[in-house]
Amino acid sequence: MTHPLPRALTPVEGEVLVPGSKSETNRALVLAALADGSSTLTGALESRDSALMIGALRALGVRVEDRGETLVVSPPQRFKGAALIDCGLAGTVMRFLPPVASLALGPVAFDGDATTGAAG
Repeated sequence: MTHPLPRALTPVEGEVLVPGSKSETNRALVLAALADGSSTLTGALESRDSALMIGALRALGVRVEDRGETLVVSPPQRFKGAALIDCGLAGTVMRFLPPVASLALGPVAFDGDATTGAAG
């Protein structure tokens, strides 16, 4: 049995709000943490990976304020060490935070979630 496809009899107008990307959000967080002065990020995606990045940056002394639709990121005068960074399974945290951590005063360790199965 076939069904006729719907069709518009008048022009269609609308607006679509595309959610942010976790990868873009994490990259923007790192760039903001390295900036000279505070940065305001809009459209950041709320995800576990982004929460891990925010936690990692906070462990290094970065101030990240959640203001509803925006994040305000304020870099420290100097990144602090003696931190344990939880990477979870977030590749952007593991790839982008070690270079930032190299700027910190003191050691920084990285940890992540255990995985199961073979690597692809």
